[in-house]
Amino acid sequence: MLQTFDVSAGVFVRGLTNLKTLLTKGEAHGTKVTASLVEGMQDLAAQVHWASEGSKLALDRLLGVSQAAAPSSATSFADLHASIDGAIAYVEAIDPAALEAGLDRAIELPVRGRTKSYRGDRFLIEFAVPNFFFHLTLAYAILRKEGVPLEKGDFMGQ
Repeated sequence: MLQTFDVSAGVFVRGLTNLKTLLTKGEAHGTKVTASLVEGMQDLAAQVHWASEGSKLALDRLLGVSQAAAPSSATSFADLHASIDGAIAYVEAIDPAALEAGLDRAIELPVRGRTKSYRGDRFLIEFAVPNFFFHLTLAYAILRKEGVPLEKGDFMGQ
């Protein structure tokens, strides 16, 4: 039977693990962490930060833990890997039963100067998972734009 942990923490860990592979290939190719898809858009370091930090914040919201987003301080690939490793360790340590209980929780999310209200299950499906994949996909796209020889299999993982 599918559990909340599987479709949240499990998805985040798999995506973050795959992101580490993408970054390893990007670093070997000579990509800069400041590379971006287009001018004015957040760079690779920011995309990795929000995939990592966003996964932790999303689960904290389901758990009812109030936590401010940590600022991005990554300036190297080593920093990006450390951020991902920290997120994976944090996410893997979450109690699956506590996540299940969070599906009925009311979640208030500031969005563009307003507050969006979700029930926990809708938050997970409508915001948390799509937001995670937005940043993961942008990191992949930046690396591809920079000429890193990636394929769909690199994004999807083993």
